[in-house]
Amino acid sequence: MVRQDGRHVRIDLGYNGRAFYGSQRQAQVRTVQQELEAVLRQVTRDSDARLAFAGRTDRGVHAVGQVASGTVRWPGELERLRFALDRLTEQDLTVYRVTDVDPAFHARFSARSREYRYRIFVSNHAPVLLQGLVWWIRPPLDIDRLQDAGSRLIGDRDFRSFAGAGAGSGSSELTTRRHLDIAEWSSWAATLEGSGDVYEFRVRANAFLPHMVRNLVGAQIEVGTGRQSPAFVDDLMSARDRRQAPKAAPPDGLTLWAVEYDET
Repeated sequence: MVRQDGRHVRIDLGYNGRAFYGSQRQAQVRTVQQELEAVLRQVTRDSDARLAFAGRTDRGVHAVGQVASGTVRWPGELERLRFALDRLTEQDLTVYRVTDVDPAFHARFSARSREYRYRIFVSNHAPVLLQGLVWWIRPPLDIDRLQDAGSRLIGDRDFRSFAGAGAGSGSSELTTRRHLDIAEWSSWAATLEGSGDVYEFRVRANAFLPHMVRNLVGAQIEVGTGRQSPAFVDDLMSARDRRQAPKAAPPDGLTLWAVEYDET
C-alpha cells in the first residue's frame, strides 16, 4: 500500500556484493536494503521509510542495475537526495539516480524483465584484479558449445531443474515456468589481468527463480568443458528435478545488470 504523506520515487543503485549478505533485509547482518533504508531514514528524518527492491540478490552477488521504490518525505530537489544518500553509504554501494514516479510504480511488480550477466575468468592462473568479480576456471572452455547450450534455454519453459533449494522439488509448473528471450555467451581478452579470457553469459527473462542463473551457468559449464553434450541441457529441462542438475556456479561472477519497465 502506497503512503499518502510523501512523494513516490524510484532509486537506481549498484553495489559490490562481496561484503553484503544479500540485497534483502535480514536480522543482524549487513544487507543492501538495510543499509540504504537506514541512510534514507537518516536523511529524510522519516523513521517509517521503507523500500521495495526489483530483484533479490544473494550473498556475494553484485548489481549495477538494481531498482528500489518507495514513498519518501523530501520537499527539495531529488538530486540533493541522491547526493546525500550516495555520500552517506559505504563505497561498495552507490546511488545513480532518484526520480519521481507514479504512485502505482513498484520496483518489483512493475518490472517487465530482468537481465543478469555472469562472468568467468578462463586462465591457468588465478585472477588478481578481477578477484571476487568472476568465477575462475582453467581452460579449455569451448564457447561454441556454450552457445549451443544457451540456445536451448530460450522460450517459455519450466525451469524446475534450475530452481534453488525449496523452489524446485514438489513445485508446480505454474510457479517454476519462466520466459527467457536472451541466453547468449561472448568472450574477450582479460587485458586487466595480462592474460586469460573473460567469458560472459547474458540472460534476460520476465523473472527468475532463486539461484536460477547460477544453476543455469553451472549446467552450461558442464557442456563447455566437454564433460557433457549440449543435449544435457535438454535432458535437465525435461527431468524437472533440481537433483539431476550439477552444483550451482559461485556467486562471485553474477551481476544484476538491468531491470526493464514499460514506463515509470
